[in-house]
Amino acid sequence: MAAQLDLSQAALRGLSDKLYEKRKTAALEVENVARAILRAGDRAKLDALVSTLVNDFVALPMPNHKKGGLIGLAAVTVALAGTADSKLDDIVPPVLKCFADADQRVRYYACEALYNIAKAARVAFVAHFSDVFDALCKLSADNDPNVQNAAHLLDRLVKDIVTESVEAFDVAKFAPMLRERIGVLNPYVRQFLVGWITALDSVPEIDMLTHLPDILDGLLNMLSDPNREIRQQADGALGDFLAEIRGEGRHAHRGADLGALAAILVGRCGGSGDEFTRVTCINWLREFVSLAGDSPRLVPHFASIIGAVLPCMSRTEAKVRETAARASEELLASTIAAAKQAYGEIESDIKRGLDLPGVLAALKKHAGEGAKGPTRLEALRWYAALCDASPETVRRLSLDAPDDTLDELLASLGHDSDEVVTRAMRVLGSLGAGEEADFDVVVRRVVTVFASDGGDVLERRGSAVVRMLCAELGAERTYCKMASIVREGGLVEGLDEGRELDFAAAMVEAMNLILLTAPECAGMRASLSGLGSSGVADHSQKATGARLFLALYPCWCHSAVSTVALCLLSRAYAHAAHVARSMGDAESEVTVRALVQIDQLVHLIESPVFANLRLRLLEPNSHPDLVRGLYALLMLLPQSDAFRTLHARLGAVPTLALSRLDVNDGEDGGTGTKSGGTGGCLDGGEVDLDALSATYAEVRGRHVRAAEERRVRAMRGRGG
Repeated sequence: MAAQLDLSQAALRGLSDKLYEKRKTAALEVENVARAILRAGDRAKLDALVSTLVNDFVALPMPNHKKGGLIGLAAVTVALAGTADSKLDDIVPPVLKCFADADQRVRYYACEALYNIAKAARVAFVAHFSDVFDALCKLSADNDPNVQNAAHLLDRLVKDIVTESVEAFDVAKFAPMLRERIGVLNPYVRQFLVGWITALDSVPEIDMLTHLPDILDGLLNMLSDPNREIRQQADGALGDFLAEIRGEGRHAHRGADLGALAAILVGRCGGSGDEFTRVTCINWLREFVSLAGDSPRLVPHFASIIGAVLPCMSRTEAKVRETAARASEELLASTIAAAKQAYGEIESDIKRGLDLPGVLAALKKHAGEGAKGPTRLEALRWYAALCDASPETVRRLSLDAPDDTLDELLASLGHDSDEVVTRAMRVLGSLGAGEEADFDVVVRRVVTVFASDGGDVLERRGSAVVRMLCAELGAERTYCKMASIVREGGLVEGLDEGRELDFAAAMVEAMNLILLTAPECAGMRASLSGLGSSGVADHSQKATGARLFLALYPCWCHSAVSTVALCLLSRAYAHAAHVARSMGDAESEVTVRALVQIDQLVHLIESPVFANLRLRLLEPNSHPDLVRGLYALLMLLPQSDAFRTLHARLGAVPTLALSRLDVNDGEDGGTGTKSGGTGGCLDGGEVDLDALSATYAEVRGRHVRAAEERRVRAMRGRGG
């Protein structure tokens, strides 16, 4: 064999010698023989030489033979450098096989041999890149430091060869290899992969942005690696990619699939437990939002981005919350602009524009009961802003949708946070500010919430909600609609008449207190008292007040004390006295609840709202029914603070005038149907107080019967 190969026996023995110097000397002879064969053009001898080195040395189990074969193959490659036939297809595979050898010295010399082979072959070596990359990736985690160092040297050389041989390198074939390995947890492999990503991205001719969706998730994983150096390298690589995406000029990010990248970032915002990773994802999304004007394809992803950013505002990490708040603000501005373009211009391409139903669905999810406070507040703020930007579109999508969008908003009415309730009412007010049907839907649903859950929301939040509805939709309009809804009843399926009447009474009591005290209802109070905002009464203003009185009265009959208050406010003193007296006709009417209401009314009589009423007590002969009504309330009260307060007030009535008050002055047969002469809204005579008295008697009769039925059931229960 030696004679056939022109190799001396000493060279063959030297290749398998345990001493490196002897193997090196033998390799020099192999190189010279290969050069001679090349000059002679004897292809058969060249094949035989390579075959001998592979089969008689590298393939044998003895380590020294392997080492000799490796250095011999490297020598052949050096001799063939620059020729058309470099024999790399026969030389590289057996060398790579030695990368997995059990002997660490064999692995080391395999790296050294491949280094020399790559250095000699240069561009031709790129054809074997896939196999070399796979072997280097495994060897980068070798447990021997010398082998690791040798692998690092080889890795740097291969990077240099690839970056200077861009035409021969196929990045499309390389990307799947990265994708398969990017999830590896080994720190050495991670450093190896990041090094390649950074190296290739630095080459202008190689477009790594196109393949970024394949590796982004893996790079984000590395941000939470325990090794600081890996975190820094991954952060640096991500920073470079983001700078390229941001770029300079309108089309700098043309190679990046922002939609695919956004989907990955959205998933990581909610799925990552690492603060730095989450902050990085949010910052990337912020940058994407800023590019939305240049990349319309990103706009449809706004809904999912919203769903990722808003929950981060409730995270425990301050940095995450701050970053999410900034991102939310910028995203809101871009969303509003996109909404105006997509839904405000006939010519706009809606299919490529904002997915407003998707955005509202995301907001609905985070405005509901499962959302944490800051997230819920931000979602409601978004909803309100979108209502302002595209009111009719948002209104139709919210009120006409088959889903439970309105339910989620209504669920916020019972929240413990005042700010949550305020923002929810801001949205509901915007939704109800459209057509009459929209107004009816919103007010009816709010009243239904009050009627549900045993009136808990009404008790805790009723005053605030009603006042905000008045501020958003108009006090008189809101009150008339609510009074009509309460009077109709049937709001909650399965609610018996007794509980429905109890709710109606509680609702009227709440509305009555708001009517008498809230600044939002000042105009209504002026109308009912017969005065306009100017304080001077005229016929049209009294007519307006009369219409309002007629709209409220049938509903107010559910609460006797509230009816008295409404009549006192409207200066229907005769009817007020009649209602007050009638409360003593049935034992069930003088309840603790009614006495508490009278107590509250007495204190309100001492407020500025009823200042005019108190001044009329100076002329009891002119307003005898007022005096009788107040005395009726006094007689209903037990001797309490309220009793003493009202008694003191009536004691201040001029004694002489009171003594001249004839017992029949102002009497109307006991029905309280006389309304003239008080200056109130009912002075015009358009109101049929006989009919109102009949309505009051009918409604109170229902309450009396319901109370009796409740008493009978309770007695039967105790008897059983």
